Amino acid sequence: MSEPLPDEGWSREIVTIKNAIICPVTQAVQRPAMGVYSEEGGDCLHASLWRGGTRMTLGGSPDVKPVMRLPGRHMWGGLFYGHFGHFIVETMSRCWAFKREKYDSIIFVPKHAGLNRFKVAYRQDYWDLLGLDAEVTLAPEPIEVEELIVPGQGFGLGKIAKGTPEYQQTMHELTDRIETDPPRKIYISRAKFSGRGGVIAEQAIEENMVRNGYTPLYPEKIPLVDQLRYYKSATHIVGIDSSAFHIAGMTADPSKKFAFILRRENNAHEWIALQLEGMTGRQPVVINALTAHWMDKEHRHTNHHSWGELDHELLAQQLAENGFIDSAAGWIAPTEDAVQASIDYAIDRDRGNGLERRLSKRVQAL
Repeated sequence: MSEPLPDEGWSREIVTIKNAIICPVTQAVQRPAMGVYSEEGGDCLHASLWRGGTRMTLGGSPDVKPVMRLPGRHMWGGLFYGHFGHFIVETMSRCWAFKREKYDSIIFVPKHAGLNRFKVAYRQDYWDLLGLDAEVTLAPEPIEVEELIVPGQGFGLGKIAKGTPEYQQTMHELTDRIETDPPRKIYISRAKFSGRGGVIAEQAIEENMVRNGYTPLYPEKIPLVDQLRYYKSATHIVGIDSSAFHIAGMTADPSKKFAFILRRENNAHEWIALQLEGMTGRQPVVINALTAHWMDKEHRHTNHHSWGELDHELLAQQLAENGFIDSAAGWIAPTEDAVQASIDYAIDRDRGNGLERRLSKRVQAL
């Protein structure tokens, strides 16, 4: 079996396993041994989770001894991540099937032992927006299930980020349940994000976008339902590339224009672009105005902890050329003091081997 595809194959299929054995995670590693087995001992590949061309759940042991038998008919939910982004993108990758069958509960396997509560606030909000009142069962230990319905992975990271038609339809139905606000333009800001990684002097970008009629949105500060309401109302959505665009993509439609500003030089944004393309029918605008990176001395490549420096003249020019602002002429670049203060903040937030400045590939190629 290959990675799930958005248009055909096992990602769009549902299989039923009689007397299924669910093997939970036994060790908290990136690619855990976890899966579903038939009573004959066969690995149910439809139950696996893939990320790109890599199978992330490697299957458990067919010889595992269940601690209990669960009677009735149940739905396979998959691997339960506590991390917000992975929950939205991967744990919920089978939500397209949750209203298509009759069952007694949806079974998730926790990624690690500390995950023993499924319905915290944002997960409950998502559950409600999906229109589900289904019981959730967590399986931290091996169990046998009388009848298990196993949907394929309809969304995720990799080619499947585009989403199957069934997943896209589920997102459209979810969006219909969200209140509608007057139209607005949104700038997704990381300026109040307390974690590591971003762009140097982002406050200057936010201030410029506000002057151009954009409303700043700080996703980590507001409930999921309100985030989705903002995105649903938006005509233009601009921001630094981040997982926030996965949430924005849930409400995407052809009427919306998306642009994300690269903060690192890797392919992480490509999966977000695929999701937006699947929902809108066109690729988002990707703006590369990177001049340098502040990154861990020991790292060879930029990542989610690195900080990008931007050419503000080029950034404004590309925003104007793609119709996100009226003109680049009024753009105000950050002062040297603001840039230095932001660099000092990035260094202070670092918990590794110290940050050093490296020129971006774009600048090196000039």
